[in-house]
Amino acid sequence: MKKNYILFFLAFFWFISKSQNPSIPFENIKQLIKQADPKANIDDKLVFVSFWTPNNNQSRELNKEIQRVQNIYQVAKLKGGNKGLYFFNYCIAEDVLNYKLALKRDSLQARSSLIQNEETKQLINNLSASQVPLTILYNSAGEVLESGTKKEDVFKLISKQITR
Repeated sequence: MKKNYILFFLAFFWFISKSQNPSIPFENIKQLIKQADPKANIDDKLVFVSFWTPNNNQSRELNKEIQRVQNIYQVAKLKGGNKGLYFFNYCIAEDVLNYKLALKRDSLQARSSLIQNEETKQLINNLSASQVPLTILYNSAGEVLESGTKKEDVFKLISKQITR
């Protein structure tokens, strides 16, 4: 009987953890990237997406770490012969002034960042500010390799993808 309860609770917590990390199709991410950086070439690249808000210090600290890792691995060769990484920041907010101030304060690249608007809300399945920080790492085929990466794990996650 105890085993059944344990299995039930494990299945329940697994379901809850999966529902907290919404799935966002890679095609939608590609559309967002094209809006933010029309010249971006993400073919054969890993795409690391960070969803954040200017008022959430945890998500802003995560973005600082992503920026540090991006500077280290910008042109690294990836496993499987793929080339490069593309880091993309999506701001879950509609306050343009706070967004621009946060970009400047945190030294984020404006060309690979996008602030939410009415048109893009549906592309991210109406992800809310309460669900950030959220990260998703896609491979070049659009498959999710990892999601929900914490600040302290960003470097390890990206370095696992690098060819030595």
